[in-house]
Amino acid sequence: MSGTIAVIIQVLLFLFLPYWLMKISRKFKVDKIFSDILICYGLGILLGNTKQFWLLSWLSPEMAENIVSATANASHIAAYASVLLAIPLLLMLCNITEWLKYTGKITIVFLLGIISSIVVSITAGYFYNDSLAHIATSSGMLAGVYIGGTPNMLAVSKAVGADDQLFLLLNATDTLCSGIYFLFLLSLGKTLFGLLLPKFKSKLTKEKIDVENLQMVQLPFPPTEWKWSNIKPLIIATLLGIGAVLLSAIFAMAFPNINGELNQTILMLTLSTIGIALSFLPVVRNLKGVYNYAQYLLLIFGLAAGYMADFGNLISMGGEYLAFNAVVFIGIIGFHYLLSILFRIDTDSFIVGSTATVMGPPFIPQIASAIKNQELLPVGIALSILGLAIGNYAGIFVAWIVGLF
Repeated sequence: MSGTIAVIIQVLLFLFLPYWLMKISRKFKVDKIFSDILICYGLGILLGNTKQFWLLSWLSPEMAENIVSATANASHIAAYASVLLAIPLLLMLCNITEWLKYTGKITIVFLLGIISSIVVSITAGYFYNDSLAHIATSSGMLAGVYIGGTPNMLAVSKAVGADDQLFLLLNATDTLCSGIYFLFLLSLGKTLFGLLLPKFKSKLTKEKIDVENLQMVQLPFPPTEWKWSNIKPLIIATLLGIGAVLLSAIFAMAFPNINGELNQTILMLTLSTIGIALSFLPVVRNLKGVYNYAQYLLLIFGLAAGYMADFGNLISMGGEYLAFNAVVFIGIIGFHYLLSILFRIDTDSFIVGSTATVMGPPFIPQIASAIKNQELLPVGIALSILGLAIGNYAGIFVAWIVGLF
């Protein structure tokens, strides 16, 4: 009974706490420094690693053990379910043909970033093949996250049958590496990258970009006014997302893995494909408020994933994985920068394109603001969402290739 109550409280916490964190963040201008997803993940880590003080200290050992087990399962389900629903919601917003009209060199940057992530992840996997456990899985997960985002890391981990602790371990090391890079971009990035790259040349004088269409200016979530016109698109999107998940699950169960269980690889690839297919329907693609709704689901994921992170495990096992992640991350940025020099990419396009691949949609607005270039904001968001679609395929491909070594 106590475990059930704890799970109910935890689920409510995951559902509503991100909303209040967003309000507090904006009131005290914290969002100018840290993204919402980083705040939620950080608080989740804090709550999960201090529960022995605020949750378990007043319980009997038997009751504490039951609650720890129940809340751990609830956290896993919350993280997995929120990502499963967020993936088709984000992908159904893709307007690939429209976005490509405005991308210019940033499309090349984005493609170079994908190539860099794949090449470096495979190369690092080859050299670490004999010195690091789960190297194929780790390489695939890092390729997925550095082309798309954290949802791709989880999706790839499920697709290749990775242990939950490996995901939490790599997610923690990725948070550290990405956080350092993010702070670098906010401060010295433009100056240092600009030493070998040309300056950005605006095209706004030649052609006005339809920012509202590309940036997907949406109603906030949760809506400021709970009117039917605001809620209806979210209900439709939710039903479509659930339908996509169920259809993908049915297809994945029709082709089980070698253990006779639901095939996670087929599940994730099918889910991504359905999401992209839905994007070709204008009536679906233009649903208002879906982008922010999907971002809110990712905040729930960040809170739940952070809650599952075990710092004791990270300290005991994380050193070698942190080193591997750092090598892959630095290699991707370095190779991407070298290719951008060869292709004569301008500084701003490289920075936004790099952010779109290795960090994802939530970070684009802050980076665009830091480099004082709002012109690249909409297409940066668009390409980063496209990265979420490609990341699952690329991550599974990299894991397969490294597994052949």
